Amino acid sequence: MWLVGIENAFIPDMDVDELSWTAHRERWREDLALAAEVGATGIRYGITWPEVETAPGRYDFSTVDAVLDEMERLGLEPVWDLVHFGVPAYLSEGYLDPAFPEAYAAYLEAFARRYRGVVTKLTPWNEPYISVYFRAGFGIWPPHLEGREGFARLLAPVVAALHEGLRRLERAAPETEVWLNDGADSFHPARPELAEEAAFRTLQRYAAFDLLLGEAVPGQETHEWLAAAGFPRELLERCAAYPVRVDVIGLDYYPETEHDLDLGEDGRPVVTRASRPVGLAATALEYHRRYALPMFVAESSASGSDEERRRWLEWNMAEIAAARAAGAEVVGYTWWPLFDHVDWDSLLTKREGFVCPAGLYHLSPTVRDRRETDAARAYKELATGAPAGERAR
Repeated sequence: MWLVGIENAFIPDMDVDELSWTAHRERWREDLALAAEVGATGIRYGITWPEVETAPGRYDFSTVDAVLDEMERLGLEPVWDLVHFGVPAYLSEGYLDPAFPEAYAAYLEAFARRYRGVVTKLTPWNEPYISVYFRAGFGIWPPHLEGREGFARLLAPVVAALHEGLRRLERAAPETEVWLNDGADSFHPARPELAEEAAFRTLQRYAAFDLLLGEAVPGQETHEWLAAAGFPRELLERCAAYPVRVDVIGLDYYPETEHDLDLGEDGRPVVTRASRPVGLAATALEYHRRYALPMFVAESSASGSDEERRRWLEWNMAEIAAARAAGAEVVGYTWWPLFDHVDWDSLLTKREGFVCPAGLYHLSPTVRDRRETDAARAYKELATGAPAGERAR
């Protein structure tokens, strides 16, 4: 499955609205047409929760209806993204709001009932590990919690919400496939004394998958570190006793997904881009050995020159071929984003309007424009099998 994605982070508590910043709200029909034109057969996309639930229990699906109608007309199969980091503004405490888990489960159920048989592939939550890590652990987003205890505290309501929501999905639309993605981050120790910490930081990427799939049982590594960090024991027991279904695991893999872990002059850990990454194929095989589930590359792209991004795409294809040859079932690839996004260079911590040149189309000369790149032409050639001469015509 050849997919593209449209960056749809909408986070009210951080005043983030990528769909407006990139002018997609104005030209969504033209952007969907670009996805079809570039050869994609599917699209990761979502009109996300804060826009759909306009008041507690009140859902406005009118924009979702219009977008899905247009996707059907264009022959684009959606992998629908229900939550992309943000929650409705009425949940004033965010993931920690007491009403959050039930509100999310009700939203997922309402969506599933309305679009049963229409949306057959659903991403119930984009990047649960990253969503939590940026707010707790790394702590660069509100509420700025830190460390293992902060991560465990914020992960608990997210997992509780997903666990209940996916159980309701199973009852409301059991044929809907769950395509759950997350950051495939890994950490490599720059010195032997950091090996244990690097291994732990890599282990965190599995937290949501292990819990939801019922893998986090007593004695298992995720169970043990979460229990020690204060994760609610009742929730650990519930997830172990009642695993939910995930059909396809999505790996988000970028040039900066692998990290080196070293010590700075002050003796504190320092994280930099990996100098010797193991690669996408080796990463996919680690997930294959752990879960034995089908996978897709849910997000991947590179900045730099058009030629560098073409090489990244071609390297991705070689790595996927290697993973498949070694026994991993990789069923799709997503270039994320279809067109450039804004301010992700600072992980959305600054409002500078910086256009990150990662898309198949550049937002150039203004954010309302879409300029085709060599990476777009390379993607189309791979997705459609059209030779270069036909692409030129």
